[in-house]
Amino acid sequence: MPSESPPESHPASVFTRHRPHLLAVAYRFTGSVAEAEDLVQDAYLRWAATDTAAVEHPRAFLTRITARLALDHLKSARVRREHYVGPWLPEPLVGLDEPAANDDPAARDQLSHALLLALERLSPLERAAFVLHDLFDQDFDEIAVTLQRSPAACRQLATRARRHVQAARPRFVVPPKEGARVVEAFLGAIRSGDLAALTRLLAADAVLMSDSGGKIRAARREVLGADRIARLFASLTRRHGPPQSALPVTIIGDPGLLLQDARGTLQTLAFEICEGAVHRLFLVRNPDKLRHLACDDGEGLASPPCFLPEMRADR
Repeated sequence: MPSESPPESHPASVFTRHRPHLLAVAYRFTGSVAEAEDLVQDAYLRWAATDTAAVEHPRAFLTRITARLALDHLKSARVRREHYVGPWLPEPLVGLDEPAANDDPAARDQLSHALLLALERLSPLERAAFVLHDLFDQDFDEIAVTLQRSPAACRQLATRARRHVQAARPRFVVPPKEGARVVEAFLGAIRSGDLAALTRLLAADAVLMSDSGGKIRAARREVLGADRIARLFASLTRRHGPPQSALPVTIIGDPGLLLQDARGTLQTLAFEICEGAVHRLFLVRNPDKLRHLACDDGEGLASPPCFLPEMRADR
C-alpha cells in the first residue's frame, strides 16, 4: 500500500509548511544558500525534539529557533570571511527574468546585492534586529525574546543598522524592462567583443567585484573604471570566445546573466544599474557557491532553481 502523507497537524507537516519562510530568514542572515539550508535543517532537529503540541504559534517559534542558530553562525562566519581569498559576494539566488510580469520596482522582492553587502558590514546583533524587524515585520517585543535584549535595545540596534543600510543602497531602483534592455546590450557587446559598446554601457566610475574564493581564476581585487572593465571583458572574449550559453535571469533581485563557457563552467554576472548605466557588476565564479545551479547530469545550463521562490520574504 502507498504510504500516506502525515496530517497537516503532524510536526513534520507543520515544519514543511513554514520551511520556505525559514529559508528566507536564514539566507538574509547568512547570504549563503548552503548555510541557510544547514541552519534550517538544524532548526528541524530542534523542532523534532520539542513537545510541539505545546507550541501555540509554530511559525514564531520556528523563526526564533532559526534566528538564534543564524546569530550563533554569524559570529563564526565573520572570522572565516576575514580570511576569504578575494572579494566575498553572497551566493546567487537565480530566477527567470520576466520583466513584463511586473514593472513596479516597489513590488519586487527587497533582496539585492547592495542590501546583502550592507548587511555584511553590520554586527551580528544589528543584522538580526534589522532582518527581523525591517524585512520580516516582527515587533521589538518579539525580537527582544529572540535576541535576549530589551525591546529598547533592539530598537536601537535596528536604527543603527538602518542608517548603514540606507547609506549603502542605490538611490534609484531600475525598472525590470530597463534592466533587461541593459543586460541584453551588455551580453551582445560581450559576444562581439565590442570594446566601445561595453564602455558606453558602463558608468565612468563602475566597479567589478569578482568572487572566486581562490578556487578558480578571477580578479582578486575590485576592477575600477569603465575602461578597465570593458577591456577585461573584451580581452576574455578574444582569448576564450564568447559564452557558450547565456540566460537572462534575476540574481538576488538584480538583473543578470547565468553564463556557461565551452568547458561547462558556470558563473553568474549581476548588474547594479542606475539611469541606464551599469554602476556595479557582481561576478561569482566560486564553484562552491554555484553548486545549487548545476544540473544533475552535468549537461547544459541548470534550469533556474526552485530555490528563489522559497527564499523570498513572505511577510
